[in-house]
Amino acid sequence: MTKASPLKAQEQQIVLCLRQHDVEGALQLIVAHFHEPLYWAIRKWVLVHEDADDVLQLSYVRIYKGISKFAFKSAVKTWCYRIAYNESMRFLEINKKRMRISQDYNAYRLENLYADPYFDANAADASLQKAIAELDNNQREVFCMKYYDELKFAEIAEIINRNENSVKTLFYKAKEIISNQIVLS
Repeated sequence: MTKASPLKAQEQQIVLCLRQHDVEGALQLIVAHFHEPLYWAIRKWVLVHEDADDVLQLSYVRIYKGISKFAFKSAVKTWCYRIAYNESMRFLEINKKRMRISQDYNAYRLENLYADPYFDANAADASLQKAIAELDNNQREVFCMKYYDELKFAEIAEIINRNENSVKTLFYKAKEIISNQIVLS
């Protein structure tokens, strides 16, 4: 008899709560199991700690409002990541408009990254983070989900609502750009 992986066991617990219409139990399990991975996924998209906290809270509100209508068409984890991704993109778009700095926005985000007390700026990590921050938004999103969150291409495609082959193309292009930038540094 094979044991279920911890991720599958977590998913099964949440699904059981949802099937029993135990929304509060499901929410508690989502927070317990996915809080840290969701935070770090959001953090990679928005870069700044305080912004990531805000976006995570907005994501929890959306999860809370939508969980009773969860249709079991995807994994709960994928559904939560999709919400966090959408909230992150909404946040970035609103910030871009509010700041009226479309071309300098990545420089602003990178500047805030280095000023962030949670950022470990050793040389290799700093070089990698700089290269990631300089990717275009689509490449950065896909690269971070694949590299850091170890999501499958199919999961990423579902989260960002794109074709799986497009996701692969974005990832490999981002990987090539990062490799070239780190080698040149």
